[in-house]
Amino acid sequence: QTALRNSRSTVADVIGKRISEKPVAAAVQDDEDDGQQLFHMGLAAKEAALIHRGRFSWLSAFMMCIFIVGAFVSLVLMFLALRNNTFRMISEEVSYIDAPNPPWELPPWGYVKQPGDATSRKIGQKFRYAMPQVMLFYSLFCGCFGLFTVAYFCNELLVQDVGAETVMQMGELVKKGVDVYLLRSMPVISMVVMVVASVVYITAGGPFVISMLVGASTSMFCANLGTSMNFEGGPRLTHAMNYDLPGSLQSGVRTGAIGGLGAHSIAQVGVVLVWLVVGDANALVGFGAGASLISFYIRVGGGIFSKGSDIGADFVAEQITGEMDDDMNQDEIMEMKKKLNDLDGDGEKDEKAIATEKLINPDFQVDEMQDAQYVTAKELEIRKQIEEQMAETLRTMHPVNYLDAIGENIADVGGTSSDLFETMSLTLATAVILGSKIHKAPYIGTSLPFAIISTGTLGCTAVCYKVRCFEKDTARRIRRSLQCNLFAVILLVQGAVFGYCYLHWRIYHTISFDELVSYTIIIFTGLISPELCASICEFFTSVSCYPVKWLAQDSHYGPMQVILQGLGQGFVSAGIPSVVNIIVQIVAFKLEGFYGLMLLACASQACTGWQATLAAYGAVANNALRMSHLTTVNELAHHRANVCAAVGTTQSHNGKVVSGQNAFFATTALLGALLADKRTKQGVDYTSTVGQELSEFARAGLLAGIIFTMLFLANTVTSCIRMAKKLVRFCKDKPDQSGPRLDKTFPATHIIPLKTLTGFAAIESFQLTFSPMCQTFAAPLVIGQLLGFKGLLMLVSGGNSVCFSLNMFLINSGQAWDAARKFVLFGMLEKDGKVIGTDSQQYDTLGLGEQIGGPLEDLTGPALNNFIKLVAVVSFVTSDIYDEFPDNTWLWGIGQVFLNFGLIGFFKFGLAEAVRRLEGFLKRRREAIEFEEGVAMLREIEKREKALAQKLEGQKKEDRELQLV
Repeated sequence: QTALRNSRSTVADVIGKRISEKPVAAAVQDDEDDGQQLFHMGLAAKEAALIHRGRFSWLSAFMMCIFIVGAFVSLVLMFLALRNNTFRMISEEVSYIDAPNPPWELPPWGYVKQPGDATSRKIGQKFRYAMPQVMLFYSLFCGCFGLFTVAYFCNELLVQDVGAETVMQMGELVKKGVDVYLLRSMPVISMVVMVVASVVYITAGGPFVISMLVGASTSMFCANLGTSMNFEGGPRLTHAMNYDLPGSLQSGVRTGAIGGLGAHSIAQVGVVLVWLVVGDANALVGFGAGASLISFYIRVGGGIFSKGSDIGADFVAEQITGEMDDDMNQDEIMEMKKKLNDLDGDGEKDEKAIATEKLINPDFQVDEMQDAQYVTAKELEIRKQIEEQMAETLRTMHPVNYLDAIGENIADVGGTSSDLFETMSLTLATAVILGSKIHKAPYIGTSLPFAIISTGTLGCTAVCYKVRCFEKDTARRIRRSLQCNLFAVILLVQGAVFGYCYLHWRIYHTISFDELVSYTIIIFTGLISPELCASICEFFTSVSCYPVKWLAQDSHYGPMQVILQGLGQGFVSAGIPSVVNIIVQIVAFKLEGFYGLMLLACASQACTGWQATLAAYGAVANNALRMSHLTTVNELAHHRANVCAAVGTTQSHNGKVVSGQNAFFATTALLGALLADKRTKQGVDYTSTVGQELSEFARAGLLAGIIFTMLFLANTVTSCIRMAKKLVRFCKDKPDQSGPRLDKTFPATHIIPLKTLTGFAAIESFQLTFSPMCQTFAAPLVIGQLLGFKGLLMLVSGGNSVCFSLNMFLINSGQAWDAARKFVLFGMLEKDGKVIGTDSQQYDTLGLGEQIGGPLEDLTGPALNNFIKLVAVVSFVTSDIYDEFPDNTWLWGIGQVFLNFGLIGFFKFGLAEAVRRLEGFLKRRREAIEFEEGVAMLREIEKREKALAQKLEGQKKEDRELQLV
């Protein structure tokens, strides 16, 4: 098998070939009894399996060359900038502080003269500073290295074998559905971005809009790239699981890096290039604003599509087919597996079957890998029958069951990529604003954030190339290995940034020793806090930890116990990360104020290239798990799939935790920029307004942050339920279009119905996304004019805290229910020495919690990140239209209430009715035209002739049966 995999040149692998030597130490008869002959078990139980080869991507190879050239040019320019031999890059901004100007004639200031040869800068007045050329070119180098790695991984993935026939067909089927989703959704998103850009142009100007369009287009590209390559990786990872675990894990991680590391690198390069071209710090927020729009639509719209399809699939399966989701033909398959477990017919499981069943547990350590690879002729025949039944299941399964796989990957991979891109863009934009306008030395103030994130990109790229793993490793051991890679990146970033700060303290004297110590402490806390919170949440949500075990053990008390205990674990698990955030933010603010909060945000995102890689890996691993269990009976392949999926589920959940914390830090830093910018425009020192007593408007704004957050939660959950209802109604009303075409062979049975369902669900999900988006835009517009600027500040600040805590609570509760059910699925729950399996009441009871927690974990929780970030961006862009107090704007605020909530109601209820009436009008008009042209009459004649022919054929068949009788 290893030779076959490494050669990549064989298109057929003989699986059922009898071997001549005895590989097992058991007693085997030497006669010709086929029942005692051993057969090698590999990709399938049938005699031969056709392996479809991959393809070489010339586009990826070309992009690799482009990024090599870009990295080389950036490296040359970086070394030239060290000697001040490059072109001059000077930016002119409005100062937020009073401070002396650094000497313009000495490096590293870049020989910058101030307006009027001023020796100091004043609040609200313009000043010039040298852009950090060395760090910008270093950022471009690290970004190009990351993008080269992404292009290399794309080519490496595509050239790998796709797998056996059935695996390839499943992958192609789901890929076609993804293509339809992207084809339907991208024009809608583009239209929304253009409309918003047209409105923003009036208030923010041309440079801001240009940055916004660039940010939106690059974010959309990242999401599409990660999603598309993830579905390319699913079949290939499924095929790799037939060979070994280390290769499978490495393939999955590199597939995840295309989306995760790619978003990290492109966001970094995009911000640098836009800043070099536009030269305006505030305009960089436009780059993040465009990314926010895309991220919101992909996360919320994709989540509604995913979880609405998941719930709708259960409804469709139960009401139309009479079976639960993915359970069709499972009774027959289970009966066959019972025969496989009792070959001697004594009514008890064989020793080999008992040993094989342990492989389902991802934390089980396999001792003898070869024993499970050889089977007798009788076993081989039963396995063939099981795989034939699996093929029949794939052919008859309702196409709606595939929508969940499509939506899950779009929400997890596309949502994670766009969310990371958005947070990174906003953080770097805020870093440029605060670093240049509130730091006494703008050069070091703006260069330090890029040094942190760029070094993180370099480290994340390096660790993606190698993951330490062995064939006998358990899921927990692999998780620790992945953590070691993360700690390596943390050490690299901490060491490199400390060296950079030490250089500026010791050589250039641009920072003091106290600042050196403060920066080191803040960066260290920012680097470790995301993984610390993820580990805390993992303790409450992992199948290998006690809280999940307790939840599974208590499930026999009934649904109420499961729901309340899961909610309780969610509350506890949300409280501890909130305490961690409070501590690190207090430390950062006490040491360096708003600049410290910005450094904290940058440090927390330094390692997200690796963390997002693992989150995207979780989606491809779960996709491969489904394919493996639906296409083969190879227990070792199933074990590897279970291990990879167990690791992937944990990493996907940790990615949601890290995204929530990064969003919290980024929003806090942007809030500081908003306060400083507004106060400076008012001619006030922003530092004098920090820590003032809360006014009645500020308290009202704090309450409004909670109210709007709760309304957003309700809006997204109800949209998910409406999506499920619409999907069920569509399947009932149009069974010919949505059901499988059983007169064809798989996958032709599902291609057209799946395309139809995906197109319908994509349009409906995006219609339902307009209402939450309008509500998000309404929050700052209403509160800013109704309660004034102080109320707006507390809206963002209070909403940020509430969103983080609620996000942790929702995703941890949902994951706890899911993990408890898997605890039973993996055979880890025992009572009185007996294993409690999937046919137990506990498993069904935990399934209720999993159904409740699914939308909370995958939709409403992660969507809160996008909600609060977009609220902060809209607040920053529209800050000029708000007064300190609402004496002159409260009437406009009341008008905004009626206008915005009227739009929310229209998009929530009226849009669907308007579309339905328009479709009805067009249908009636089309029928009238066809009637005038005679087309309708001809169609009716053909229909009646066909019905008559079928009736005559039935009568002839009855006559032949009577004659035979």
